[in-house]
Amino acid sequence: MSDEPRFPLGAPAPDCLLPNGRSLHELRGQPVLLAFAPEEWNPAQAHQSTIFTQLLRAFDPGTSAPDDAVSCWHSLNCHGPAAAQFGLAGQRALVVLDEQGLLRWQTIIRPGQELRTGQVLAALEALRPAAPTREAAAGAALAPTGGLSRRTFVTATLATAALLLLVGVAEAAGPAATSSTPAPMPVPAAATVPITLTINGEAHRLEVEPRVMLLDALRENLHLTGTKKGCDHGQCGACTVHIDGHSALSCLTLAVMSEGRKITTIEGLAQGETLHPMQAAFVKHDAFQCGYCTPGQIMAATALVQDKQRRSAAEIREAMSGNLCRCAAYPNIIAAIQEIQTA
Repeated sequence: MSDEPRFPLGAPAPDCLLPNGRSLHELRGQPVLLAFAPEEWNPAQAHQSTIFTQLLRAFDPGTSAPDDAVSCWHSLNCHGPAAAQFGLAGQRALVVLDEQGLLRWQTIIRPGQELRTGQVLAALEALRPAAPTREAAAGAALAPTGGLSRRTFVTATLATAALLLLVGVAEAAGPAATSSTPAPMPVPAAATVPITLTINGEAHRLEVEPRVMLLDALRENLHLTGTKKGCDHGQCGACTVHIDGHSALSCLTLAVMSEGRKITTIEGLAQGETLHPMQAAFVKHDAFQCGYCTPGQIMAATALVQDKQRRSAAEIREAMSGNLCRCAAYPNIIAAIQEIQTA
């Protein structure tokens, strides 16, 4: 049997009889998801639908699944006549049809195939109406984006959520599985290591996983939330702290690597009620708007002026280029730094 489906992307889907007795062509006007799978893999189950909604919200924050997002699911036996009509007999597959009944998204899970969440969701991003490109990732074939509605995109996102969640459940359960609720997967306890961090002149003993970043240890373990999490990739500078007097990005610094070093956060700059001169200069020059990047800006600026050099505005701008301000308060930030370096 050929591994390729019988119908290419963008082609009209064949009509077939659904488990509820309706014809597939009767559902024109709404996106439809067809899940071809063994009987134990059923996306229509209530507990799984809840998980789909949660995954959708995680992928697209601030939105919720449309009311018909679950009702458009149709689980079909991969050994039945509908699977044969689609050329998918005996294969676990997901197919998304748009409102016109055109095949817009499909993926087939081969035996032993592994799919990664990031790859598939990145491929789904190409389905957005605003993104004219098309990609293929982890065995998922994507259709051209022209005319694709948000409802179809949401349906495809739900399809991916089901795929990534349920393929492992079905394969782990095996053909003899009869329970409608998958058994919870055991989560091994993460190994932790004891560390002592010297922060703002005080020693703090912690138990952390070796992979924990200094930023997370500061915010989650010690509740020093002045250090902000911005991009979490070392690109915005909002998490800047001082380590042994030098500015460092705490989102890229492992907590365990910071043991034995002197760490200063924004909370450690002021002396009681007396602001650090750089903090006072930022207030004087109104060098912030929303304030989210301000702790990182101040920490980077404080480290910058320690060498007592007189820098031009252009040199300051270059030295501070790793700290981004989405409110664009850069002229005021530069003015505050210039005042301190000339004091």
